[in-house]
Amino acid sequence: MVWFIDNAVSLAENIVTAASTDPISAALVLVGGALVTLAAGGFGALTLGALAEAVVPDTATQRQRRPQ
Repeated sequence: MVWFIDNAVSLAENIVTAASTDPISAALVLVGGALVTLAAGGFGALTLGALAEAVVPDTATQRQRRPQ
């Protein structure tokens, strides 16, 4: 478990080193992080929607007709 924490710390150090090299690198790191966050969030939202659709019965979204 310690190696996982060490790898996460070294990853953060490498990202900070890359971002602090020059302003263009910092902007690229921020844009890359934003793209990854948006993609993961969009995929997560689609996954939650698919799970909710699988759980909710089809009759819950349809209006019932009155007998005549």
